[in-house]
Amino acid sequence: MAEESSSAGEDSRLGEGGAGAAEGDLQPLPPGWRYPSALYREKLRVGELRPDPDQQAIMPALDALVRELSREVRRAPWRGVTVWQYADAEPPPRGLYMFGTVGRGKSMLMQLVFDGSDFPEKRRVHFHPFMEELHDRMHSAKPGPGVDRVLQIASDIAAGARLLCFDEFYVTNIGDAILLGRTMQALFRCGVTVCTTSNWAADDLFHDGLNRDSFLPLLRILKRHVHELDLAQGADWRRQHTDPVSDLGGDAEALFLELSLQPPTPGEWHFNRVSVNCLGAEAGVFWFAFEDLCHRALGPAEYMDLSRQARAVIVSGVPKLGGDNADAAMRFVVMVDLLYEGRIPFRLFSDLELDAICPSGPAAFAFQRTVSRIHELTRIFPT
Repeated sequence: MAEESSSAGEDSRLGEGGAGAAEGDLQPLPPGWRYPSALYREKLRVGELRPDPDQQAIMPALDALVRELSREVRRAPWRGVTVWQYADAEPPPRGLYMFGTVGRGKSMLMQLVFDGSDFPEKRRVHFHPFMEELHDRMHSAKPGPGVDRVLQIASDIAAGARLLCFDEFYVTNIGDAILLGRTMQALFRCGVTVCTTSNWAADDLFHDGLNRDSFLPLLRILKRHVHELDLAQGADWRRQHTDPVSDLGGDAEALFLELSLQPPTPGEWHFNRVSVNCLGAEAGVFWFAFEDLCHRALGPAEYMDLSRQARAVIVSGVPKLGGDNADAAMRFVVMVDLLYEGRIPFRLFSDLELDAICPSGPAAFAFQRTVSRIHELTRIFPT
């Protein structure tokens, strides 16, 4: 199976339709499938969204991807593994790389592609847990004789994910970049289409990273297999009609009591078999001191387990974050990412306004996304 490449015909298909085109004006889809533009119009009609020219401008690309994914496909043997092959013998659809500033609706747009594609072999995953999974698979994979380990892993992933949607694509260390590059190339060879979001243009990923030359192969692989869509800079929809989210001083204990109907009892709680000090844990409401939750060497697996167990999370004592506690700042960013992925209500208590918590340092840019997401998680906090 030859590695697919872009073509003029494929690019021209992205221009069909139109942001305002009615669903009937587009090529009919199989039963159960929906064009993202139609799903988008429904959200506008019920008031869930406001019209956004940048979002509307990329609807033809989203529609084209769903149309391409609806082609007939089968599993076929290749180099000792099984891969997806399309019945028309054309390459798998190129995916999408949607980027822009925080709060521009990138994740919502990716969800439209996911929801419009009516087949079971699709998967949406946050980038952090996917990397954890990838490292675990590297240790446990048992490829057949003469089969490349990474190709076997990619084939196993592809079996359940002909469409793989990544939230928040970014790379922070060169080891992950090298592993991800090999895996992505193998996934594309297995017929997987990738749709992802990022705050950065692809060329800006890992821009000042150590040994960035070793990252460039991943960048070339990614750009060869996705269309980049720039959502530009517009209003952050998460911040519209939201109350302040950093309770200056505040009474975290009173909030915990209000939600759990129980006074907090300090103790230990286990996340992914790791013991973490907790100021209170009752009825799915967790209250932590920032120091216990982010100054310890916890990772995505622990924060993902927290998001599974919690119905609301309170963190108090959040300090100013910068160069001296950059690791804690990045852990906080990862934690909020995973709480956001799980739609877990979150409330932060600090002596600082939220925008002043991380004004500088390695995590400052990523923290812009975190601020936006905290606004959204605070908006859904139980009252």
